[in-house]
Amino acid sequence: MSCPFKHLHADTPAVTSSKDNGCAINKIVLFMQRHADAAFLLDHLGNIVYRNKAAQLMFLSNVNQMNLCSLFSFTQPSSTGGSCDFWDDLAKSLSNSEPQSHDVVVMENDGELGFRINLIKMPPELMGDGNKDVFACAYVTPAHDHVNEMEKNSIQGIAEECAVEDEQLQKHTKDVVQASLDPMFSLYENGTIGVANDPAVHLFGYSHAELVGKNIASICPTAREVQNVLNFMNAPSMNKQQATTAMDKFGRRVSIKLGLSLNQTFAGSEDPVYFAHMKDLTTLEEQKSQIDHKDTLCQAMINASFDPMFGIDQRGKIIVVNKAACQAFGYAQEEFVDNNISMICNESDARAHDQYLHRYVSTGEKRVIGRKRSLVARRKDGTEFPIELGVSEVCLSNGEKMFCGYMRDRTQEQLDKKMLRRKEAVIQGKFFQVEPMDARGAMKKNSSRCMQ
Repeated sequence: MSCPFKHLHADTPAVTSSKDNGCAINKIVLFMQRHADAAFLLDHLGNIVYRNKAAQLMFLSNVNQMNLCSLFSFTQPSSTGGSCDFWDDLAKSLSNSEPQSHDVVVMENDGELGFRINLIKMPPELMGDGNKDVFACAYVTPAHDHVNEMEKNSIQGIAEECAVEDEQLQKHTKDVVQASLDPMFSLYENGTIGVANDPAVHLFGYSHAELVGKNIASICPTAREVQNVLNFMNAPSMNKQQATTAMDKFGRRVSIKLGLSLNQTFAGSEDPVYFAHMKDLTTLEEQKSQIDHKDTLCQAMINASFDPMFGIDQRGKIIVVNKAACQAFGYAQEEFVDNNISMICNESDARAHDQYLHRYVSTGEKRVIGRKRSLVARRKDGTEFPIELGVSEVCLSNGEKMFCGYMRDRTQEQLDKKMLRRKEAVIQGKFFQVEPMDARGAMKKNSSRCMQ
């Protein structure tokens, strides 16, 4: 809320307010600002403590610190101190009258009716200890104007009207703020908290009474800085939410995501209302830390395998891969992740692999899962090599499926088998693969040559 004393002259005695009674005097001054008639706050000597815009326009001069009576021609100060005597009579009459209000009709020197002044004594209990210099409120209107007498005769009517408007605004603001599931505040223009909801109370450890009237800068300095920027740029809201930190009642730092919006005409209010939205990131950060820890542990366990291992989703996209797979196929881990597993299949299997996955997801018919299969895989350089593949299925909480494939390079195994077969052939006399009949024919041919 804008400062109700913003129109006070720099040399004017400050109208201060205590914590208990500042709200009441602020409302009265705010009411005077909005009033079409000239209005003044006066001290016990009749000097003007505060005047509204209408008063400045009516008298076309800086009337601050002047005596009210000196504004009218028939009460100009004289050598006999007529202005002071006139005010003393008014003040005495005002103090003794019941109710505590007084009408004065001012006649100009030419005898014509000039102004009508309505004086209202300010109750001390309404002013508080910090505003004892404020004695009366004066409304000045041209005598020919028709003035709402009920409004001018009762300070209680002014206070009640302001209180009703403020109560309606507070109720509407509270309803909006309390509807949020995340911490939320309503802020006045100077950064003071107007309303805080229950999640804000829970997050920062303050009570509602402790938060109301507290400056948001003491909880989240960034929020106050952003509010100043919005006010300077006359922007309705931040372009995007901002991650920052706040401080709770016990001095602990809280990670939050901050959003701030400005409403110029909220619930009919003439003053801008800011709303600060906050989201507690502490729990999210803890959960993220736990997930990162589990991911690191899982990756370490996967990397401990000597055989290549892949994890893919039900669309064939590679989610996780171990170091052994990178070494076996010649790809970096970044080249594998988010690419289709068909990149390591030979040409025929690569074309049909997505169809295999789609058929299984649709029908549930297992042809590979739970079994070992001998296949041919392809490295990054295009060379192919034999592998043995085993596939297992993992059902995720969101209903989707994930598949883990474990591979074993059979290149050395096949070479070993081939070498073993050759050794067996030598042992059995079949190293040169010569048939018995061919051997006998060769012997007969050689013996005939010898006989010749």
